[in-house]
Amino acid sequence: MVNIVHEEKLKQLMGDYGKLVFSICYRLVNDYFTAEDLTQDTFVSAFTSLDRFDGQNEKAWLTRIATNKCLDHLKSAAQRTKPCESDELEFRAGASPLLEDEYIKSQLSADVRKACEELREPYRSVAIEYFCEDKPLSLIAKQTGEPLKTVQTRAYRAKKMLRENLKEVIPL
Repeated sequence: MVNIVHEEKLKQLMGDYGKLVFSICYRLVNDYFTAEDLTQDTFVSAFTSLDRFDGQNEKAWLTRIATNKCLDHLKSAAQRTKPCESDELEFRAGASPLLEDEYIKSQLSADVRKACEELREPYRSVAIEYFCEDKPLSLIAKQTGEPLKTVQTRAYRAKKMLRENLKEVIPL
C-alpha cells in the first residue's frame, strides 16, 4: 500500500515539477542529455526519500535535491576534466561535438573553482581542496591538523555558499 501511495505521489511530483527540475538541471550543466539524467536522478532520490519528507514546500525540496545532484555532477565533471595548454579553445564551423563538450566542462570547472576562490577563509581552502582537487575530507583534516568534524562542517557550509555563488554565475 505504501509503495502505491509513493508511486502516486511521485507521479504527481513529476507532473507538477518535472519541467522545473529539468530547467534547473539544464541551466546548471548546460547539456540536454545530462540534464535529463540528473532530472531522473532527482526524482529517484525524491522517491527514496518520501518517507523522510515532511510534506512542506515540495518545490523547494525538489529544487534543493536537483541543485545538489547538479553540484555533485559538476564536481565529478571538474575532476574528469584535464586542463589543456591554453585557457581558451577556439571553435570553427563544424568543430567536433566532443571538443565542445570538453570546452563546456572546462568552463564549468573554471566556474566552480572561481566560486570556491571567492569564499572567505576557512571555507575557501577546504572548498578548493575538496571540490576542485577532490581530496578526501579526512586527508584535508590530517594536513591542516583540524578535527575531521570541523573540516566536514566547513565543507558543508562551503557547499551551501557555493550554491549561492553559482546561482549568480549560472542564473536559475
